Amino acid sequence: MEERLTKLEMKLAYAEETIVTLDAVVTEQAKEIVLLKSRLEMLEKRISDLVEEERDGMIVDQRPPHY
Repeated sequence: MEERLTKLEMKLAYAEETIVTLDAVVTEQAKEIVLLKSRLEMLEKRISDLVEEERDGMIVDQRPPHY
């Protein structure tokens, strides 16, 4: 009986260690996701602004320079 209890305590200790490790990984990933979302939004805004600038500068029915 004592041996079974010791084995269960060891398994519980490993499980708790795993949970703490996984929690740290998930927390770090959440921070990285927030950062990446922010960067993506900035890039989308920059691309949108560039497209808008390009539209404003083009004359209707104007052929591109390579024609």
